[in-house]
Formats: sequence, structure tokens, C-alpha cells
Amino acid sequence: MINMKKCNCVVGVLGLVIAGLIMQAAASFPMEFSTNGPGPGFWPFALGAALFVCAAILLGYTFANGKELETQEVKLTGPANKRVYVMMGLVVVFTALISIIGFYGAAILAIPAVMYLVDYRNKKGIALTTFGTVLFIYLVFGMLLKTQMPKPFFM
Repeated sequence: MINMKKCNCVVGVLGLVIAGLIMQAAASFPMEFSTNGPGPGFWPFALGAALFVCAAILLGYTFANGKELETQEVKLTGPANKRVYVMMGLVVVFTALISIIGFYGAAILAIPAVMYLVDYRNKKGIALTTFGTVLFIYLVFGMLLKTQMPKPFFM
């Protein structure tokens, strides 16, 4: 039997590790403020720090309420979890595609896949959302903030 205490511990430790990796990666970018605002590493570092705090709170809560959480059973194989696992797979594929076809190409494939996963089937809506989102990211991060997005390996 898998209980909530075990799940919380796994999620908490993974959260701490992932947060540390995010903050380490973000620290390689400039974080200082300029006339244009914070450097490109500031917000990823802040998100990593927020994840670290949330994971630490989860672990603290788990250890404070361990006896109660041991009695709560967790069903990992339920049908409601299928979409969660598929979404996790999409995130892994998206991450891998970034280094192969670049950020924008991966986003053009990932956004419709996620929309389809959540049962949105309007093709025009999917196309407009994908185009608008990628355009927004390009304008804000590429043009305004001058952030270099990962390019395809062949460029």
C-alpha cells in the first residue's frame, strides 16, 4: 500500500532537487536589474526559489502530520491519473524537442498537444492560441527582453 506520507516525501525531495537545479541553471544568466528591468536569470531563479519553499513546506507538513498521513491510501493507477501521466510525458517530450528543433518549434508542437489533452477540439481555437502564444513569447522575450531562446541543433 502506498500512503500519503510516502508520496509527500517523494514529491518533496524531488521538488527540492528540481528547485536546486532550476536555481543553479538560472544563476548562469545575469540577474541584476538594469533600466530594462531584471536580467534574464531573475525570474527563473525566483520560480526555483518558490518551488524550493513549497517543497520544504510540504516536507515540514508531512513530518509534522506523519501518523495521520500514513493512514491515507493513494491510488496511483486510477483512471483520473491517466491525463496527469500523459501530461508528464508531454513535458519530457517538449524538453527533449527544445534541444532538437528549438524552443519555438517545440512550443508549436506542445501547445496543441496540451490543448487536445484537456479535450479542446476547436481547430481554429488551437491554431490561434498556438500562434498567439508563440508570437507573444517571441515579442516579449525575444524582442523586448532580448532573451536568446534555444535554437535547433542544426542552426
